[in-house]
Amino acid sequence: MAFFRFLWKNSIYLLVNIIILLLGAYLIKSGTCLDVNSSDQSNSTISISIGTSLIAASIVMFLDLFRQLSISRIFAQLQNIVYDAGLQHIYKKRDIDKYDDLVSEMSSSLDIVGYSLGAFFESYSDILQVKTNKNPVNLRIMLVDPDSLFSKNRAQNELKSEGAFREKITTMLRFFKGNSKVEIRFFHSPISSMIFRIDKVMFVGPHFYKKQSKATTTMEIKQGHWLFEEYQQEFERMWADASPVDDTKMGL
Repeated sequence: MAFFRFLWKNSIYLLVNIIILLLGAYLIKSGTCLDVNSSDQSNSTISISIGTSLIAASIVMFLDLFRQLSISRIFAQLQNIVYDAGLQHIYKKRDIDKYDDLVSEMSSSLDIVGYSLGAFFESYSDILQVKTNKNPVNLRIMLVDPDSLFSKNRAQNELKSEGAFREKITTMLRFFKGNSKVEIRFFHSPISSMIFRIDKVMFVGPHFYKKQSKATTTMEIKQGHWLFEEYQQEFERMWADASPVDDTKMGL
């Protein structure tokens, strides 16, 4: 269907090309029919030369048409992959400088899910505390239950001690304790992706086996596109199944 739509869109170009091809064939045929031993020999040569040139030009035009078709297909794929999905950038690592400006300029809300979010807390705990105290900014932080096997196994996969995540999470809980703008919940299943949304910009990425999260591929996606909505819905589903933190269990 895409092929026929392309031809219809370029129907005038195609029609002109066919006319040139037929004209070239006609001139060649006319030239070969002339008596080469007569005074028409020069006309025959001219006719064949022009006809040959027209056919050559027509072939070039046909090749250019198919080149355009190939390019249009590539752009159609890119539009689906990049534009329609809302994909803005792909980074080789999770720890990127762009977070700094987005967090500093944040005006509405932040959602994030991870296993320990140690690097996130170390980098932005102070500014988030200030923003939530002085601005109408709300934070939803979701962490895999540090006492679950999922969390312990992930810590080992990242070559960390079994209790490394619990220690970092406890520090975070104590820091934000009493802040009504910050809600922290525990998720009781493994997570396949990191989701980090700052207002209208979202960063997502996989959790690779035996590779630290901060060194893992990350995609930046924009609100208003289907990929953003897909991950936002995933966060909402997980958030609904997550449970509030038991302060007593965490020793708070």
